[in-house]
Amino acid sequence: MDKCSPPAFRAASLPGKSRRGTVPAHLFTFQLSHGVIPRLGWTGTDDPVLWHRCDSHGCTNPARLRLGTSAENRTEWAQRPRDPGGPLADLRGAAGRTRAIADAIRERLREGESPQQIEQRIQDAERQGLPLTLW
Repeated sequence: MDKCSPPAFRAASLPGKSRRGTVPAHLFTFQLSHGVIPRLGWTGTDDPVLWHRCDSHGCTNPARLRLGTSAENRTEWAQRPRDPGGPLADLRGAAGRTRAIADAIRERLREGESPQQIEQRIQDAERQGLPLTLW
C-alpha cells in the first residue's frame, strides 16, 4: 500500500471513554508491522519517536512512518521543500484535518458508498482545509 491510510481505530486498555492507556492508531500499526518499541521519547532528547514521512498526522501506513529522534525529525522536516497544497498547509491543523477525513469516511460508510466513492470523499475533505493560493 503506497497511500496514506486514515486512522480507523483507537486501541485502549480501559473500557469506556478513558484516554488513559490509549495507543494512537499510527503507533499501533507501526508496532504490528515492525515490532514493539521498548521506549518512546518521553524522557530524553535521544529517545526514539515515531514520525510521519508524508506529513499526514492521521496516516497509519507503517511504510510511511519512521522511528528516529526528535532532532532527526526536525532536521529532515526543515530540509524539505514546502508544499502549499500539502497536509501541513491545512488551515484546520493536523487534528482538524484528521477528524474531517475520519468524519467523511464514517458518513460514507453509513451511506453504503463504494471504496472509490469514499476515496473521492477523502480527497474532498483534504482539499477543504487548504488555503487559497495564487498558483
